[in-house]
Amino acid sequence: MVEKDMNQLAPGEQAPGVPMRNPYIMKFCKALVEKKGETHEPEAMQKLLEDMYGLFEFLLGQNMIKALPDGVREEYLKMANDLQNLSYEKIGNVFDKNVPDYESVMKETMRQFTTIFMKNRQFKAADHMPQ
Repeated sequence: MVEKDMNQLAPGEQAPGVPMRNPYIMKFCKALVEKKGETHEPEAMQKLLEDMYGLFEFLLGQNMIKALPDGVREEYLKMANDLQNLSYEKIGNVFDKNVPDYESVMKETMRQFTTIFMKNRQFKAADHMPQ
């Protein structure tokens, strides 16, 4: 049941307005928490995993942009500033054509994230939950 709480439903089963999460990234984050030896109540674990997912997604986005050739990167950043005309299709076209080895970018991001997470202090739910 926790898996459904972590927004891992198939796209057709997603509740409206709920962000879709990549289940592989969520499992990766959960495995890191377990490897570090942390245990948390379900609500705190969900919060931690959601925070980790957001940070991982941000780092992956940065690394994908870095992987673009210089000229394409500049054009992409200009395009990204025009939010009204930006679409997932346009973004996909840029990265699909210009980052052929996205798997290596993903692997490197996973290594970076693991290093950061394992060096970080232990998650304390009280620091992140409303009182």
